[in-house]
Amino acid sequence: MREKISKLNFLKKLSLVQQLIVVLSFVGLLLVAVMMPLVDYNLSSIIDSQMYETLSISQYAVINDSYMPNKQAKQTYHIIYNSSTQIFEKSNIVSENFVLELYQDLFGKDLQQLVNTSHSKVKNKGTFGNETFYYMITRYSQDSQYYLISIVNSDYSNDLITSLRNQIIYIQYGFFVIFAIMMILWVLTLINPLKKIKNYIDNIKNRKNDELFIDREDEIGIVSQALVEMKEDLERQESIKEEMIHNISHDLKTPIALIQTYGQSVKDDIYPYGDKNSSMDIILENAERLEHKVKSFLYLNRLDYLQGENNELGTFDMKQLIEKIVNQMDALKPELTLKTDLEDVCFIGDEEHWRVAIENIIENATRYAKTEIHIILKEKYLEIYNDGDHIDQETLPFLFNPYVKGVKGQFGLGLSIVSKISSMFGYQVHAVNQETGVSFIFKEKNSIIRCCFFYE
Repeated sequence: MREKISKLNFLKKLSLVQQLIVVLSFVGLLLVAVMMPLVDYNLSSIIDSQMYETLSISQYAVINDSYMPNKQAKQTYHIIYNSSTQIFEKSNIVSENFVLELYQDLFGKDLQQLVNTSHSKVKNKGTFGNETFYYMITRYSQDSQYYLISIVNSDYSNDLITSLRNQIIYIQYGFFVIFAIMMILWVLTLINPLKKIKNYIDNIKNRKNDELFIDREDEIGIVSQALVEMKEDLERQESIKEEMIHNISHDLKTPIALIQTYGQSVKDDIYPYGDKNSSMDIILENAERLEHKVKSFLYLNRLDYLQGENNELGTFDMKQLIEKIVNQMDALKPELTLKTDLEDVCFIGDEEHWRVAIENIIENATRYAKTEIHIILKEKYLEIYNDGDHIDQETLPFLFNPYVKGVKGQFGLGLSIVSKISSMFGYQVHAVNQETGVSFIFKEKNSIIRCCFFYE
């Protein structure tokens, strides 16, 4: 088994042209090893049939008194045998000794067997004097004592076989050459677009502008189209990432600048907010903002790492987790009404990661909700609704994408984290504008989106 695999690996190491040469060589050897014996066998069968047919026609002519020796082929002989007298009465063979030799060495046994049975005809072939002869023995009639022995030399058949074999060999050579040319041309049609694809990939790697257009509808065309789409997506992601870095760096400058300025002021015994404690509170507040942003970046990168690992996933009680989060939020936002409609449902994944995702969505809801937040948990379905303003329709498709600027100037790192966590555990999250308010819906991938709650 390993030897077969190593042979396949050997082919994989060759170029397409080299693989083609190996395949064509194998086909050629297969033709020589298998086809030629089959051709010889079939040709011999055809010649045998033709020879016996020739003998049958010749005998028919003799039996019907239309025997014309001058019109017979030189190698065809006819002998009439009388079984009652056991004498060869008539023959177009001049030498009687030759007839007896043929009887003894060629057809004698078959003749005696036919005489002793009720059969009317026998045909066979044999060797006489280093030559092959075909013969047919026919009884004139069912109660006749006369038998016609017709003999034909195989020289004609041998010449015919040689001629036909040569013709077939020439045909095979022609077929092989045409097949090879067609295969080479086919491979060349593959090599050209593959070179274009390679150059295109090299240019992408070297950050050079290039275009790729391959007018094909086969797998190569599909791959080329996928590469073009991939490049466009990479360029779009790169542009978004650059914009994010610019915006985030600007966003980080504010707390850093405040910390530096206020820190220096406090050091110089200057208190921008009237006293030392108030000024230090501002420094600590901006330090916490900075820490939160940095932790968000690190957590987002950690999720990218975890998403690439194949860890076994367990389940946990989602209802219990939501109840814990809601109890905490009730104390923080007493002015909002938090409603729940929870079933006993287990979700797939790590509970701590899901806690981060649910907290981010609920915190986002508390930021925009006017009066209430409603959480609905069903089998394979979680919906978190708030009665805040609608999300812009142009923003909805990209709301969970990394590095996309979100609602009210927020940079959407929290929603990006939510999207990565849900995707990592086999779920999808969508934002849907309801008649009044917005719903964030979690569902298992490949399941149908459904609306469990209608808001007035």
